[in-house]
Amino acid sequence: MLKSLFLFITLLIVVIGSINLFSAEKPDLELFEGKLKNMGGEWFIISDGDFFQLALAPEDFLLENNVVLTPKEPLKAEGVIVDEVISVFRIHTNDSIIELRDISGNPLWQEDKQIGHYKINPKMCIGCKLCVSVCPTDAISMVHGRAVINADKCIDCGICENGNGDYQGCPTNAIKKQE
Repeated sequence: MLKSLFLFITLLIVVIGSINLFSAEKPDLELFEGKLKNMGGEWFIISDGDFFQLALAPEDFLLENNVVLTPKEPLKAEGVIVDEVISVFRIHTNDSIIELRDISGNPLWQEDKQIGHYKINPKMCIGCKLCVSVCPTDAISMVHGRAVINADKCIDCGICENGNGDYQGCPTNAIKKQE
């Protein structure tokens, strides 16, 4: 009986998620303009009197793309606010736009510590939030109705993909380990 109920709930989540999947859109990126501040090795922007931390690309990636951040200098960036932090998708420079993340919020840079990390296929994610609730390091958050894994927080435990007893893993197999 309990197994039948679990299967029914899983099927219901998949059906609801399928409806959500077909209505998926590009994230609505906000434009942020302000002055930069570096505190404790982290970058912040002061924009319209508000103070936000910036989730940027690694310094190597920024330098490869001719982006040099300087305290008190103006910055224009597009991104989304997740848990009081701006996840920066694009940085506007004087003559170009530098892409930091793809449309799903996945980073465009490669780091040694990202190899082997888990990734979420946004086309398969139904936004059920089950993986968010079981992640032991809070590495998974929701961005515009889709789960996104923060590679810096991920410890490669695999619970999001494979489960941990009560949780049977991603119901749509949207989470896979990158090799």
